[in-house]
Amino acid sequence: MRLVTAGCLVLAIVLAAVCLTAAAGTQGTWSTVADQQAPQVVDATGLYQALTDMDAQTANVMMFGSDAQLSGNRATALTQYAQDRTVADRDLQRATVDAAGSTSVQQALVAVLDGMGSYQDLAGRALELNEHVRATAGQPDSGALAEYRQATDLMRLTLLPAADRLVQANNDAFNQTYASERSALGTAELWTLVLGAGLLVALLGLQVWLARRFRRIVNPPLAAATLLVLLFVGLAGSLFPDQGDHLRHARRDAFDSVVALSRARAVAYDANADESRYLLDHARAPQYQDAFEAKSQQIVALPGATLAGYDAALVSAITAYRADHSDVRFGGFYGTEFRNITFTGERAAAEQALLQYQVYERDDRAIRALVDVGHLRQAIAYCTNYAPGGSNAAFTAHDAALQKLIGINTDAFGSAVRDGQRELEARIPVLAGSLVLVALLTLLGVRPRLAEFRR
Repeated sequence: MRLVTAGCLVLAIVLAAVCLTAAAGTQGTWSTVADQQAPQVVDATGLYQALTDMDAQTANVMMFGSDAQLSGNRATALTQYAQDRTVADRDLQRATVDAAGSTSVQQALVAVLDGMGSYQDLAGRALELNEHVRATAGQPDSGALAEYRQATDLMRLTLLPAADRLVQANNDAFNQTYASERSALGTAELWTLVLGAGLLVALLGLQVWLARRFRRIVNPPLAAATLLVLLFVGLAGSLFPDQGDHLRHARRDAFDSVVALSRARAVAYDANADESRYLLDHARAPQYQDAFEAKSQQIVALPGATLAGYDAALVSAITAYRADHSDVRFGGFYGTEFRNITFTGERAAAEQALLQYQVYERDDRAIRALVDVGHLRQAIAYCTNYAPGGSNAAFTAHDAALQKLIGINTDAFGSAVRDGQRELEARIPVLAGSLVLVALLTLLGVRPRLAEFRR
């Protein structure tokens, strides 16, 4: 009887250790992903976006030149450049603090940090030279343009790829944490069932032995302990799958969309920068047009569509989707989102963002048509116009729609995190208390029988 009782107590202790350790680990995972890894991914995409917009605004200021009618646009571009630089500095500082222990993140950061100072020096010299000669709109000074080419090449070939690697490294870390925790939860669930079943068998065996040996039909403390073990196994056995579901909702249903849409937003800023580069640097215009096309395919991939046929292909894909929401014929970041629509209001917000993107793409073709007929100044004014009907107004409308869609998924991510944390906070004390009671009731149940042996 002492041996079986000791076995019950050991099983209860091991069961408690397995379950409570797993639950505590899950609590730590929620803190890691919600307070560290998710913000790191978002900050990295924000850094990419701020960097590319710095280059776009540099191109815009040079493109406006000394044209008095574009002086308001020039002031807006300079203000935006300063804001982008502030955001980039902030995100770099955060990333530097968070980079400890991650070689891939540190390497990406070094590339950005090394290049930032050089880029600002080159861009500053380009603006100063262009200002000095009072260049006309769309006709930058050759020396200024040479400096800008060095600056934009540094941005496009070094800084932005490094920022993208930073996004990927942080996102990979989050995915690794997610996969590890899901595996740990599955293991904890298995061991909970095995150990719980073993404890139930031991308690039932002890009661059967006592009933036969002492001719007592029911031992109330041991019966109560058995019921508590059943309760414990039920609570713990459902806790771990529930936590896995909360993690899946947080990562796959919500944050996968946050990542895709945040990257879509950053790449859209980069494509918008390619429009400015296209208008500024006539010799490199074909290169920047190809870059815009490539980024359009990243945002909404339409296989086989060139820039000339992109609008028609997008109309066809949207028409097919409207007829059947399961018929998503486009890929890219928007394709990822439309295949992962989960939450209330998300579909309507996604459709609105896609339609705003369609308007922006059409405006791009209008800019290029103006350039083709020799109306460069009109193309510049149209490209940088924030008034209704202007290209930048369409870009801003798309950006706002995209932020709304990102917000829906960000809120869903936060909700899933809170649900998981609250469930753990509610269950852990109950689980710990129930096994303490199991141990006490087991001792209480065998104590009178042991006393009979002593008599």
